[in-house]
Amino acid sequence: MRGPRDYFALGDWNAVCYCCGHKYKASELKRHWQGYYVCDGCWEPRHSQDFVRGGKDDQTPPWTQVRPGNVFVPEAPTVGTIAQPGDYPIHDD
Repeated sequence: MRGPRDYFALGDWNAVCYCCGHKYKASELKRHWQGYYVCDGCWEPRHSQDFVRGGKDDQTPPWTQVRPGNVFVPEAPTVGTIAQPGDYPIHDD
């Protein structure tokens, strides 16, 4: 059965819309941004949010420094004293 698109056009041919499946002449179809050929009713522009690029998110602080190490100072014993048992009373409360 012949349809409205079945006519001879020099250098043109019949093609099918990728989205709706209707028959058109190839010159009536547009290339979609995804690479398909679609009719005017199915054609849609690419969304502008597809072109958004994020900025650089540098989270490093402006300066840092190394934490100093622990300093251990030995405790010098008191000269001439010796701890004896009983010097520290034990409380039983």
